[in-house]
Parts: sequence; structure tokens; C-alpha cells
Amino acid sequence: MPGNRENHPPKHEMVHFKGLMSEVRRFGDFRTVLHTGLYSQIVAMEIPVGGDIGDEVHTVDQILLFTSGKGLATVAGKDQEIKASDVVVVPAGTQHQFVNKGDTPLELITIYSPAEHFPSSVHKTKEEGDKAEEEGVDEAPVWSRRPKKENEQEGLVKLSGKYDE
Repeated sequence: MPGNRENHPPKHEMVHFKGLMSEVRRFGDFRTVLHTGLYSQIVAMEIPVGGDIGDEVHTVDQILLFTSGKGLATVAGKDQEIKASDVVVVPAGTQHQFVNKGDTPLELITIYSPAEHFPSSVHKTKEEGDKAEEEGVDEAPVWSRRPKKENEQEGLVKLSGKYDE
């Protein structure tokens, strides 16, 4: 699988997920981290029929791109029906919940900025993911939460685009 799933900053190279936004993928897992960058993270999710992601608040921005199924988004107390091809933005610090209201899994790609989960996290079920978060084993790595200035000082980001890798 392409993408940085290691606990270190990503290499300076293209990451291509062929067909990731196709209508039906059937990930089979509730949550799979696909790539963790210095300032963002891509996660695939599959919410089972009758399931939900849980009523939650993050300290990071979240953008959800729905690719299959239909459901109900509740963000800051406002309900919105959602379906494949919809995008929902949840600003950091905003309460939200997404519920599958269809008869097939609700599939989506979510982008966190900065990262929210450990780079190699795969959770088969919501319960497994909740437990990992409660136990503190599904935390974003420190390097993914550093300020831009610190990454520049450490040479992880150079405006020249030239690196000795």
C-alpha cells in the first residue's frame, strides 16, 4: 500500500492512491490510516450499516469525502443528509457525528490536519478504535504536530525542494 504508514516523517516523493475515490472499495475495516504527512493525514473509513463514528470533538480540522453509501451528518448541532460525492468540513473543536442511514456501508476518505491517529493504525471495528484511543496507543506522532518553523529548522521542509535522502 502506498503512503507513509511508518512512525517517521514522510519522504519527499509522490504518493499515489489509484482509484481511492472510486464509488465502492469495501475497505472491510472501520478505520485505516493510509498516509501521515508533516501537516496532514489521510484515513479510509467504512461505517457499517446502522453504525456511526461516534459523537466526538477533535483538536484538528477534519475533511470528510464520502464515496459510497448514505448517512446523516450532525455538525455543531446541525443535521445534513449525506451521500457519495458529498464533502463535509469539520473545523477543529467542533462536535460532530456521522451515522450510516443506508443499507450498504458508508465509505469515506477523511483528511485530518494535522494528524489525528498513529501512522500504522488499522481498526477493524469502532470499538477497537475507541479502545486504542482510550488506552493512548492511537495517538498522532509528535513529529506530525510540530510547528512549521521547527520542521524548517530541522531541514524537513526546504523551500528549495532539495534534500539529501
